[in-house]
Amino acid sequence: MNEVTKTEVRFRNRLWSVLRAIVFICVIAFIWQGMTKMATAFVAIALIMGWFKLYQLRGQDIEKPYYRLWLNFIDGFLSFAVMTSIFLRELVYTESVEKILGVGCALLLARLIAHTLFSLGVLREGKKLPHKRRWSKLANLATTITMGVYLLNLEEYQQICMVATILLILASTVAYAYWYYRDPAHRKPLSIASQLTMSRIVLTPFFLWVFFYDNDLDYSNNSLVFKVLALVMVLGFMLTDFLDGKLARAMGEVSTLGKYLDPFSDKISNMTIFMCFIATGYAPVWMVALIYFRESSVETLRTLAASEGMIMPARRSGKWKTALQGIGIVAILLGAIDPVQKLIPNFESIWNVFPQAVMGVITAITIISGIDYFVSSKHILKKFV
Repeated sequence: MNEVTKTEVRFRNRLWSVLRAIVFICVIAFIWQGMTKMATAFVAIALIMGWFKLYQLRGQDIEKPYYRLWLNFIDGFLSFAVMTSIFLRELVYTESVEKILGVGCALLLARLIAHTLFSLGVLREGKKLPHKRRWSKLANLATTITMGVYLLNLEEYQQICMVATILLILASTVAYAYWYYRDPAHRKPLSIASQLTMSRIVLTPFFLWVFFYDNDLDYSNNSLVFKVLALVMVLGFMLTDFLDGKLARAMGEVSTLGKYLDPFSDKISNMTIFMCFIATGYAPVWMVALIYFRESSVETLRTLAASEGMIMPARRSGKWKTALQGIGIVAILLGAIDPVQKLIPNFESIWNVFPQAVMGVITAITIISGIDYFVSSKHILKKFV
C-alpha cells in the first residue's frame, strides 16, 4: 500500500469515527428528550457504522498510534455516556433500575480508564499497540446491541444482553492484560488448550453470581434467564474440558502445566457448583464433604508423586467420574428450568428426590474413582509409608 492510499484510508477512518461520535451524541440528546424511537434508530446506525469500521475499513492497521488511541478513547467514552444516560434516566423517571445495568456502566468506565492508561504506557515504552482482538470487537458490538435492547424496553432480553456484554468486556480486558504483561523474551504464550482450561477457572466466580443473582438461596426463585445462563455455562465447562485435551494432543502441545491445570480447573468449577447445590438444598452437606475428601486426597497423592519427579496420569475412572459429575449437574440445572418442569408429569413428586438421588450417584462414583486411584498408586505410597 503506497503512501497516498494510506492517507486516504486514514482520512476515511477518522471521518467515520467523527460521524459515529456525532451519532452517539444525538443518541444521548434523544434519550434525555424522551425520544426513545429516535434514540433506538440512531443506535442501530451506530451499530452498523461500528461493524463497518471494525470489519471493513480496517484503519487500525495503518492508523498512527496516538490517533488510534484517542479515537478509541472517544468511542469508548461515548458508549459509556450513552449507557450511563440510559441508567440515569431509568433511575430518575422510574425510581427503580436494574443493578446489573449499573454494574455494566461501571465496567465500561473501568475498562476505558484501564485500557487508556495501559495503552499510554505501551506507547511511552516505544512499543506498538496491539490490534483490536476478536473479544474486544465483540464486546463493542454487544454493548451497542444492549443499548438498543434497553431503549426498546425489551425486559425479557435486557438481563441476558447485559450479562453477555459484561462477560465479553471481562474477556477482552483479560486478553489485553495478558498481552500487556506477557514478556515474549522470557515467557512462552499459553497454548489454546491451556487457555480453554484457564477459562473454566476464570468463569467459575461468575457462575456463583449467576446462580445467586436474585440474592436468594432458593434457586427455584431465580430468573429464567439466569437459570438458562447457568446451564449454558456448565455446558461450556464440559465442552472446554473435552476440547482442551483433544487440542493439546492434536496440536502437539501437551505440557506439564496442562496435566496439572486440567484436573485442578475441573475440581474448582465442580466443587463450586456442588457448594451452590448445598446452599439451595439440592445436595446434603455429607455428600459434598465426601466428594471434597476424595478430590483433596487424590490431589495430595498427585503432589506426593510430583515431589518424587513422577506425574500421576488421569485414570479412566477419573474421566468417567468427571463426565458423570457434569451430566448430573446438567440434569439438576435442567430440571430447575420452569418450561422443562411443565413437560414432566408429576414433576413435584419427582423433584423432591431427584437432585439428592443424582448427587448420591455422583458421590458413589466419585468415591469409587478415588479408591481406584489409591489402589493403582501403591508404588507412590510405599515411598512415604
